Amino acid sequence: MSAVPAPVRRLPLRLRGREAGWIAHSGLATWLVVAALILGLTLHDPSGFWTTGNIANVLTAMVVLGLVAIGQNVVVLTGGIDLAVGSTATLTGLLTAIMIDGYPIRVLPVIIAVLVIGAAIGAGHGVLVARAKLPPFVVTLATFYVLQGIAFMITSSPTGQVTQDLTDFAIEKTGPFPHAFVVLIVAIGVVAFLLHRTAFGRNVYAVGGDPDAARSNGVPVTSTLIRAYVICSLLAAAAGIMLAARATLGSPTAGQGLELSAIAAVVIGGSSLMGGRGTLVGTVGGVLLFALIDTSFTLLQIEATLNDLIRGLVIIAAAAIFVSREHR
Repeated sequence: MSAVPAPVRRLPLRLRGREAGWIAHSGLATWLVVAALILGLTLHDPSGFWTTGNIANVLTAMVVLGLVAIGQNVVVLTGGIDLAVGSTATLTGLLTAIMIDGYPIRVLPVIIAVLVIGAAIGAGHGVLVARAKLPPFVVTLATFYVLQGIAFMITSSPTGQVTQDLTDFAIEKTGPFPHAFVVLIVAIGVVAFLLHRTAFGRNVYAVGGDPDAARSNGVPVTSTLIRAYVICSLLAAAAGIMLAARATLGSPTAGQGLELSAIAAVVIGGSSLMGGRGTLVGTVGGVLLFALIDTSFTLLQIEATLNDLIRGLVIIAAAAIFVSREHR
């Protein structure tokens, strides 16, 4: 008698849906897209993509967006959002260039002062959201316009000047590694430690999951929200400093669009805008994906005017394929 083949066991649809959801929420999905894009670019032009200059361009493109996105990720995990990160970066970058004004002795005090300004902006957001109970969208949208308006009140054209040493740090590289990339690595390490090795990190996830339940279990919801917004705006201020260092001067439009790119990177990385779910690994993957898209325009000889169109299509595709739905 011939043996009867054993029936092929198929995973239930619900189980398969959970596995797909885990792939998306863990950030693995984003890195799969990044790997596919790298493979495609390598096959298209292996000698061009893997050059020292191109790798340095990709890593450099990650720095400013990465600083803003990982801060945004902390806020999104609490169930909030910060639409003012772009304006915060713009204003702090402008103030950096104006206050330094080419004097090396001013660099360190100005950087500290600008970071304090960023933290103060975040504290204001946190107080209005946590204590005044105002919607994060409304609060940060208002601040978006206020900070941008202040920047234009200061100047309507590029002004100020950073030092040559600061500019060198922002644009120079050792092999394929830009020196400025160290700032992003440090920021990622610090935020990862806070989220995964401290009570604050556990509180962030708890508040984003269910603030009422978190409060009833003794979680300091108010202080957690304030700290999350402080971290977000502090990193946006750091991004503003890097913008000024790259350009050698301050511009009232330097950070425009950063808020949307940061939110997109966070969402593509698998974080839920409802809060309580997401990973820093996924957000970094989203940042790398956007950096690859930006730098591949030169490699593929695509018109730069198509940048926003392609970004939009990538976001839609990522949402359709990887962002699982709660009731699927």
